[in-house]
Amino acid sequence: MTMTMTVAGMGPLAAGQRAVAAEEDSTAASPSPDSTAPAPPPASQATFKTLRDPTLAYSFEYPVTTASGVALPMVMSRKPEKYSSAAPLTADARQRIVSELVSLQDAVTVSVSVGPPSGTLVGKDSSAWTARELAEQVLLDRSTGRITSGQRISLSTVEEAGFVEKGGVRYCVYEHVSQGSPTLLSSSGTTYRHARAVTVMREGLEGAPYLYTLNVSCPQERWEDLEGPFMRAVESFTLEAPGSGFVQPNEAPWMFF
Repeated sequence: MTMTMTVAGMGPLAAGQRAVAAEEDSTAASPSPDSTAPAPPPASQATFKTLRDPTLAYSFEYPVTTASGVALPMVMSRKPEKYSSAAPLTADARQRIVSELVSLQDAVTVSVSVGPPSGTLVGKDSSAWTARELAEQVLLDRSTGRITSGQRISLSTVEEAGFVEKGGVRYCVYEHVSQGSPTLLSSSGTTYRHARAVTVMREGLEGAPYLYTLNVSCPQERWEDLEGPFMRAVESFTLEAPGSGFVQPNEAPWMFF
C-alpha cells in the first residue's frame, strides 16, 4: 500500500489513556475538497464535543446542538473498543462498529466502523481507488440487504463523493441516502435517512489494509438543520499517531475481550 498514516503535529498518547469526550470551542480546519466532494453547507450555530480513542488512534468532533442551536442529547451506546471485540455489522463480521453515539429522540447516529477492503477494492493499489468506488464498497459491506440469490445489495445511494487530504493522507468524504425504518419524526409509512461519511485507510500488521469509517446520519426531515454539523464532524475525523495503548485491527484477532 502506498499511504502512510503518520499525522503531522500529533504526539504519542499516554499509556492506558481512556477515550474522552470534551467540549471543543475552536472551529475545525477544513481541508480543501476536490471537485467531486460534497460542498460545505452554510455556517451554523452548532456546538461540538470531541471523542478521542487511543486504542485505534482516531478522533473526531460530534454535534451536541443542531445548526439552529437546538440541543442534541448524544449518549454513548457503544464505548470505543478494539476491533477484535467490536460488534459486527453483518454476518461475515468484516465491518465492525468500534464506537457509537446516538440521540434516541432525534434518531441521530454517529458511528465509527472498521474493516478490511472487499469486493472491487481487493487487488488494487489504494491510489487507484476512486472516491465513488470506495464509498459504494464500504456501504455495500455495511449492508444486510440481499436478493433471492443470496447476493448482498447496497441499501444506500451515494449522492457525492470525493477525496480530501490531511497530513499527506487521503480521506474519502461522501454523502448518501438510504431507506430506513419508520420513526415518530416521519408522518408517512417509511422514512429516508440522510448521511455524511468519511473513510480512510490505515495499514495493520504486515501491511494489511483496514478502512476506518465515520458515519453520521439522521432522518431526512432533520437534514436541513444537521447538514452543516454533520459536514464539520466528517471533516474533523483524523487518524492520530499511534501511542503505547494502540492496538492494530488485526492484532490478536482471537481475543474478544
